[in-house]
Amino acid sequence: MLFLQRLPNKYTLKHLFQTRLHAFQELSKQIILLLESGGFDAVIKQQSIENKWFTKENCRFALIALATMMEEQNCETFYQKYHPYFQEAHASQKIAVISAGNIPCAAFHDFFCILVSGNQFIGKLSSQDALLLPFLTKILVKIEPAFAEKIAFVEKLPKFDKIIATGSNNSARYFEYYFKGLPMLLRKNRNSIAILNGNETEEDLRNLAVDIFRYFGLGCRSVSKIFVPKYYNFTRVLEILQEETISLLPYSGYVNNYEYHRAIYALNQIDFYDGSSFLLLQNSSFTSPISVIYYEKYEKMSELSKKIQLSGNEIQCVVSNDYAIEKRIPFGKTQYPSLFDYPNNEDILLFCIS
Repeated sequence: MLFLQRLPNKYTLKHLFQTRLHAFQELSKQIILLLESGGFDAVIKQQSIENKWFTKENCRFALIALATMMEEQNCETFYQKYHPYFQEAHASQKIAVISAGNIPCAAFHDFFCILVSGNQFIGKLSSQDALLLPFLTKILVKIEPAFAEKIAFVEKLPKFDKIIATGSNNSARYFEYYFKGLPMLLRKNRNSIAILNGNETEEDLRNLAVDIFRYFGLGCRSVSKIFVPKYYNFTRVLEILQEETISLLPYSGYVNNYEYHRAIYALNQIDFYDGSSFLLLQNSSFTSPISVIYYEKYEKMSELSKKIQLSGNEIQCVVSNDYAIEKRIPFGKTQYPSLFDYPNNEDILLFCIS
């Protein structure tokens, strides 16, 4: 499919934007076909060897989530929102991306937005996540060869026009200093939370386990803290989360974290709930260690809403079944971001074309 090559003059910029999206729609279909046929097996196996946290199951899950994100209807909705911005021509910019390595294909959303906006992607990938995105690139270039000259993976960044960088709060300060004077989109630490009210179904709580433990809790969309009513009974949630996390026990990295934190809390006489494969600890922070879920109690939803609003720069997703909670995400859906679920809630597409 040569969507972008040799287009007649009558084609508008909006057509170009749309045809780039069509290429990613086809990539979505190819991902599913290759997963079913074993076409990803070798690269997933190698990636899981190079990064023990990127298990085969997590890599496959990430690829399915990406394919879902790029399905036809989702791309059409994306087109409808953004095509008005493609009225006038703009010079193709070189946009550098310094990617995190916390989850498989962490840079994909940046990759997508940079390319569909007609710009050039220059990726400096984390050594922990350096195989899957280049593999997807090969598939995409077969679908649309014109993308080949728009994509580069580098060890050292060449000259560029803009930069997108993801890291810790400390690394963000370094990026701000080092790239001073350039247009930049910097991402700092973020976490996701869940708000329980005691009326959750068993299915809700099993889905909550996916929100918490997928990717071992390493993603910004992974729930690291739950808010519960003042007199909440933890018995049921502990039982269900324990059932859903038995599969984590064969992974030594995860188990070592669980045993380490359990020992530290016990030695320091800190009260916690032991779920046999995770710990539940009362703490005011949003950022919890691997294998630990923080919780905090609330009395009034109105007070909790104010707290969340004031902490907006630290929170990526809010999970709940309460329809009164603004921008809530249903249980089990945090790890299936849409094309509009931008990291740190900063619009990547508009950054690319501004």
